[in-house]
Amino acid sequence: MAPFYGWCKVVGSNIKKNEECMSEFDDFGSTQKNILNGKMSQFMDAYIRQHKVWTPEQMQSDFIEKIESEIKNGDYVPDPKYIEYLTSENKIFLEKKLDAIKWLTCNNGQTFSLNRVTQKYIKNKPIADRKSPIVERIRFGMKWDENNFYDINFGLKDAFRFRETSVLENIKYLPWTVEHVNSELNEKYNCTILDCLDKLSTSYLEKKFVQYWKLNYYSNNNPALIPEVCGFRSNFYYYTYKENIYTQKTEILEEIISPIKNVNFRYDFLVVNFKNQKIAFIELDGFEHHKTRQQQTIDSIKRNNASKNKIALFTFTSKRINEDIKSVFNELESYLT
Repeated sequence: MAPFYGWCKVVGSNIKKNEECMSEFDDFGSTQKNILNGKMSQFMDAYIRQHKVWTPEQMQSDFIEKIESEIKNGDYVPDPKYIEYLTSENKIFLEKKLDAIKWLTCNNGQTFSLNRVTQKYIKNKPIADRKSPIVERIRFGMKWDENNFYDINFGLKDAFRFRETSVLENIKYLPWTVEHVNSELNEKYNCTILDCLDKLSTSYLEKKFVQYWKLNYYSNNNPALIPEVCGFRSNFYYYTYKENIYTQKTEILEEIISPIKNVNFRYDFLVVNFKNQKIAFIELDGFEHHKTRQQQTIDSIKRNNASKNKIALFTFTSKRINEDIKSVFNELESYLT
């Protein structure tokens, strides 16, 4: 497929749409199809959660407006300062991604997106009033260790595509309950959430917290307690440069003279309560591990990430867990049952 730049370009706040753009979705390779499918699916799912009443035309119009804004803001173009650190594979991927995203703004791309949201409307209408699973994908554990990293979901065929509505209607268990999480883990990793909690909860505080949960809240129909959560659709990252920590690469204003490292951060636990439509991160704050300036910066990044994703963040001190753990779980009651 020829480069897209000749068909569509950004000029100020307007995107020039060429009516003779002959490229179709099927002309793209698998990488770009996955990018387009993922972009559409992610937007549609979030849009449906936020808008109880919507039409295909309304959703598609808002989608194109979002894409145009992202292109104008340069969201798909790497900062020139960092280009030299990209591998050739990274550069090729980013070029393909930008080509595909820009295609969405031309006539054929807009026809494609309208067809997709119309199909979504028709398929989802019978269950439009059902609650959402809140999150579709949860990644937890140590990302660098394949024996201690887990990637589970509700309602997804793979990283990009959703299951058919008819399949979701026939699923008996509730999203993110112990029963659902155990089913996912057993099918993909031949283990259970208790196995994961035993492996990943390594500190004294974590073990005590997990033990209380197991004795009082472990039940098939209750929300699962998921440890070391490091991502949903996207992983959670902060960046380090010269021993300093940054939320975004763009915060590094000086000339780059050493590599920028991205670090996948984790929350101690996550609970997703489908019945109550509530979701929370839980952090156990052992003072010895949170008194340094660097760790306090990471804690701030965690708070900002939780806020950005509209997720409650509970932080419990070691003193409270040791002296009154029952009150800790009383505070979390509406999330755990």
